[in-house]
Amino acid sequence: MKHLLLLLLLAASCARPEPVSIQGASAHWISSSQLVWDAPATASRFELRYSLVADIEVSDDGVTGGERLDIQPGGTPIDTLTDRYRHIRNWPVFQVDVDESVIKDALKGQLVAIAYDEAGKPVQATRVQTAGVIDELYAFDGVLGQVYGPNAITLTLWAPTAQSVLLNLYDAEKNLTSTVQPESTAPAPGVYRFTLPRSSDRTFYTYTVSAYHPENGLINRIDVTDPYSLSLSMDSKHSQLVDLNDRSLKPAGWDALKKSLPRATDITLYEAHLRDFSIFDERVPAEHRGTYLAFTHVNSTAMRHLKRLSDAGLSHLHLLPLNDIGSVIEDRSKRIDIQDESESGTFFEKFVRWADEDPITERIQRPYSEPSRANGLSGKDGFNWGYDPVHFNVPEGSYSTEPDGPTRIKELRDMVGALHGIGLNVVVDVVYNHTYETGLRTTSVLDKIVPGYYYRYDAVSGDVATSTCCFNTAAENKMMEKLIIDSVLLWAKQYKIDSFRFDLMGHHPKAVLVRLREELAKLTLARDGVDGANIYIYGEGWNFGEVADNRVFEQATQFNMGGTGIGNFNDRMRDGIRGGNFTDRGRFQGFTNGQFLFPNEEAGTDAAAQKAALLEAGDRIRVGLAGNLSTYIYENRFGEIVNGGNEWIGYTLQPQETINYIDKHDNETFWDNTQTKLPGGFSMEDRVKVHLLSNAMINFGQGVPFYQMGTDILRSKSLDRNSYDSGDWFNRVDFTMETHNWGLGLPPVWDNRQRWDAMRDFLTNPNITITKEHMAEAHDGFLQQLRIRYLSPLFRLLEADDVHKRLAFHNTGPDQVPGLIVMSISDAPCGGDDLDPALDGILVVFNATQTDHQITSPVAGLRVHPFSKGSETVDADVVTVPALSAGVFVKPQRGARGEFVCNTRM
Repeated sequence: MKHLLLLLLLAASCARPEPVSIQGASAHWISSSQLVWDAPATASRFELRYSLVADIEVSDDGVTGGERLDIQPGGTPIDTLTDRYRHIRNWPVFQVDVDESVIKDALKGQLVAIAYDEAGKPVQATRVQTAGVIDELYAFDGVLGQVYGPNAITLTLWAPTAQSVLLNLYDAEKNLTSTVQPESTAPAPGVYRFTLPRSSDRTFYTYTVSAYHPENGLINRIDVTDPYSLSLSMDSKHSQLVDLNDRSLKPAGWDALKKSLPRATDITLYEAHLRDFSIFDERVPAEHRGTYLAFTHVNSTAMRHLKRLSDAGLSHLHLLPLNDIGSVIEDRSKRIDIQDESESGTFFEKFVRWADEDPITERIQRPYSEPSRANGLSGKDGFNWGYDPVHFNVPEGSYSTEPDGPTRIKELRDMVGALHGIGLNVVVDVVYNHTYETGLRTTSVLDKIVPGYYYRYDAVSGDVATSTCCFNTAAENKMMEKLIIDSVLLWAKQYKIDSFRFDLMGHHPKAVLVRLREELAKLTLARDGVDGANIYIYGEGWNFGEVADNRVFEQATQFNMGGTGIGNFNDRMRDGIRGGNFTDRGRFQGFTNGQFLFPNEEAGTDAAAQKAALLEAGDRIRVGLAGNLSTYIYENRFGEIVNGGNEWIGYTLQPQETINYIDKHDNETFWDNTQTKLPGGFSMEDRVKVHLLSNAMINFGQGVPFYQMGTDILRSKSLDRNSYDSGDWFNRVDFTMETHNWGLGLPPVWDNRQRWDAMRDFLTNPNITITKEHMAEAHDGFLQQLRIRYLSPLFRLLEADDVHKRLAFHNTGPDQVPGLIVMSISDAPCGGDDLDPALDGILVVFNATQTDHQITSPVAGLRVHPFSKGSETVDADVVTVPALSAGVFVKPQRGARGEFVCNTRM
């Protein structure tokens, strides 16, 4: 009986409804007259309630506090109004009939949507997301941030939901000296403007913003830096007034530097981390290693390495994020780096005491018994990839010799000028899709000024989306879009940046990237010193997260961006060449017959399955070589005549829209990943051949080639697949080629630990011993490939129509020789202009087998490319290509254009 009574009581308790309180943020005020809310269908009355003192409380007993605004069900369906709210387009629409002045008051305080039953009792209460109505009433297209005039400096801040804004001024020691009220006449609603004398130049400042913040449900009075800051104090605690046109911040000849940029398909991209580039370069003064100024030492080992690449044709140096970040301490006295160890033990005394106090270098160099203790420096050292933005418009201070103030501005410009001096353009990696922190956290900026606006929130809970890793911004909101475009234009004009790589570009709307490209094109050499029309934009068009499959808006993803001229990383070709990532899939146990080079790990050791996998990879690579064009016609492995979009491979409409690559900072380096797939007994000579053959597929393909810094010298990170915070130890690149990073210790726990046992086996394989000679061979081979690419425009076709007509594949269909890709590019009359006066055409053979192959040439008169240093040969109409190599053959043009192979399947 006791048990029965207990069950009845438990059932009654479970049936009791949850107490009513303010939950989530499922109401969306999308315009001044419309609100979208998946409110209870059984409710009979609905209202908005707002309070400028944040005193609204909701319980079963009723509602207290705030001012009431009635809303009524009904109104124009949302999908006829906007493409910005696809994810809630089927939710009920409510009509809001309120004066604009009341709406503006409501937006400055706590705002709650409440549903009542027939008895007048609340049945649901939720916070209101307001980005839509804010954009309608407050979107501002004027200049934000600092403007220097002849006699005064103006500061302009957009803060439409603030109840008040003050400007705080500080002296050089960061002591508060005065507080300034905004001008009584605002330039636009929601905009605050402050005017200061020109003598205020170099003054540090912050804003005090009073606003309601949903994180703590209070009206907060918060000191915050300027989101449009141009200069900062050390560790980003204060903004600073600075005139970017000040002569002292310009290197000699800066104003005269005019950037005339190459066509998109003439670009090659070399991705570097600024600190990696020079941190171990002994030819750079110690105080400049790992800084912008390292690039000004033109005779350093690293710069001489870049100069060789530039002389061979490399056009652009891509640098990981250079803007202000939150993950590295700028105050060097508070950091620890492995280079800081000294005989006096400063390393230990200031920061860390290992249990047994071994010298740190000895502890790090215990490679296989335990993970490297270099991991213990995470968060304490000067290394991070930098995908942790705080201020978008300020150079990162940890790369400067003086992080407190504007020195970083001058030094970054010094770097750009020095790279221009060796013939290299500069790409910056921009991260507008998320910030390091949000809410009321220390380095949060945007969300302290306009709480609840700049970020993307879950439609029901109101939680900030974090699918990118961090706090996702919302470029679908007008002022976030404006911030992105304003920021990119500033980097292009003030720092003469030549290209922009967008991190996780697929999290932005396509329309924003298209508008940005249009705005960049307006920059001119005459007026701005920048060739804006040829500033190249590319990025990661991955499709995932809360915006996946165009759920919220049309994304800037691979299959949406065809025809825009904006580049996307080509993971189809990448996976065809390198296979899957080792850390994701584990070791490969195959190669029982030693025949196949690029297997599918999931196919196991079955010969038929391996052949099928190799043929599939061949189709991926062929489409990639053809600019990854969705419109390119070819014969696939089944004998079908298909276009490049078949099997979701090709996604471009122009060759410049594909970024062809086999490795970048993410995942294992190509060298590391390949070692987990090759037979254990493979010789070092063959391993280097595999590496060069794989890079040849990138260098000889249509589109834009992309390489990770050091891939030309067999770069390794000891199998670390995510070295974002792994410090200098795992990220080291030695351009002297005296040392190599293979086998320096088990990589950090994150993303690696599940494979440590297998890693030990690979890292101790005696057949993998990299010498300076191996690295030099790889480097020389890479330079040779670059020279071949740049010697003929046939490798760099700009128009899709030319690719369709001129590029053809041989050895295709079900009867092809697996692992053998034969490609011809014609300059004979295929319906196009004479692009290369020296040649009638080119034949490239990629031999990814362990057997030499002879191929009957589709045309007569071929000879080995004059820049080739390989062992390929021509005998009459037969070309021979050795195992694990790429052979390049040309037919010289003598007088009028002769015959070559055209693509008859177009």
